[in-house]
Amino acid sequence: MGKDVLGGTASALVCGIPGSGKTTYSRWLTQEKGFHHLDFDELLSGRGTPAQLDLIELLKTSPEDFVRKLSKKRPTVIDWGFPPSSISLIRLLQSRGIAVWWFDGDREAARQSFTARDTVSLDDFRTQMEAIEMAWNSIKEVVADGVINTIAAGPTYLAPERIFVEMFGSSD
Repeated sequence: MGKDVLGGTASALVCGIPGSGKTTYSRWLTQEKGFHHLDFDELLSGRGTPAQLDLIELLKTSPEDFVRKLSKKRPTVIDWGFPPSSISLIRLLQSRGIAVWWFDGDREAARQSFTARDTVSLDDFRTQMEAIEMAWNSIKEVVADGVINTIAAGPTYLAPERIFVEMFGSSD
């Protein structure tokens, strides 16, 4: 992927631990870099525009057609704290050219950020983290060198510009 991202139709999947800044960064990509943002957690819950919901249905029936349709749009960021049971779908998306990035970092800071939303419980955080820990070997195999430490104690977050350079190799 890399340097042609802004002139092309590259796609990236941003996943990672809960509270690591996936959605915030994806929104920044939309506002600052012109990416199309697909929040899979929202879309899989039936919330989104009709066109976005159609894309999710296409993904369910034909992942290949989903990727082809994405490639006709501007660069796309998929924001998804996927359940480990979906690792085979992540591998498929990756094999079709979607770069996979894992946002990680200080777990206590992520817990603080996650629970500060007041829309989810501490039990939700623990459940997600346990699932990630249990499946980490499979996840690590897919994300390989695509791990970015985005959250530190405080919590404080890595600047989106720095994340962008890490992902795409350019600040343009």
